Amino acid sequence: MPTQDVTFVHLTDLHISAPALEDETLFGDSEGALRRSLAEIARMDPRPEFVVISGDLANRGEVESYRHLRAILDEAAPEVPVILALGNHDDRAGFAAAFPERASGAGPYDHDLVVSGLHVIVLDSSIPTGVEGGWEPGQMDWLAARLDAHAGLPKLLVIHHPPMLDEAKGAAFPWKSLTLPATRALRETIAGRDVVGILSGHIHLDRAESWHGVPVIIGAGHHAASDPVAMGETLRMLDATGFAICTLRPSGLGVTFVPHPQTRALAHEMSLDALRAYIAEKYGEPA
Repeated sequence: MPTQDVTFVHLTDLHISAPALEDETLFGDSEGALRRSLAEIARMDPRPEFVVISGDLANRGEVESYRHLRAILDEAAPEVPVILALGNHDDRAGFAAAFPERASGAGPYDHDLVVSGLHVIVLDSSIPTGVEGGWEPGQMDWLAARLDAHAGLPKLLVIHHPPMLDEAKGAAFPWKSLTLPATRALRETIAGRDVVGILSGHIHLDRAESWHGVPVIIGAGHHAASDPVAMGETLRMLDATGFAICTLRPSGLGVTFVPHPQTRALAHEMSLDALRAYIAEKYGEPA
């Protein structure tokens, strides 16, 4: 653990779409939500040490959308490191075209850095042909090697898809998380390591969980939020966005969720059967 507090900001699920593109799959003002978050970050006193954005940067992965996102970030100029991850809505080649100094577009966008005495490790859990999260060959070997690096520094993982929380029971809808094999591989790789937290998104819920003793912080994001009180056979998306302020203390990781002004009005609704059919058609996964 650090000897003094380290405060940073967690954003997720930006779902940015370039203004010139028609995008019927946006259910809210995701760009406006991001600009509000960046304005709030600029007000923070003291300033955060860094900002993490944990995937689904663009809504459909077009190069124009990543270039638009880059312009927004450049305009806001947070003046602290901004760490990016990719999610299932992202396209590696499109991202690399707009951020060539960060990624090549070849293979998973895995990277790490040390900032403010914290070793931040970013894993690309996106599967180019699917909506659920998983690993390509070699990713867990890479993670194991990076966990060995910078001995003595606490490790913070950034993964768009959260791990499956109940491995024994599984999940009725595995697209909400890492797959079960990917979850188990992650658990085995980080076992006994000084992992102080995992930052994730994907499920559009503000949620804090303890997973085998590791805090998992999930954000609702900047598009629309899942309705946490009605999660039966219908997916309900609400007008609810925001970000999180995280502080790593010698005692552990804490999180304060910062909601934007919101109505929590219904933004979109779809039966889970219809969602399964959509996933099967788009990704070729079984419905």
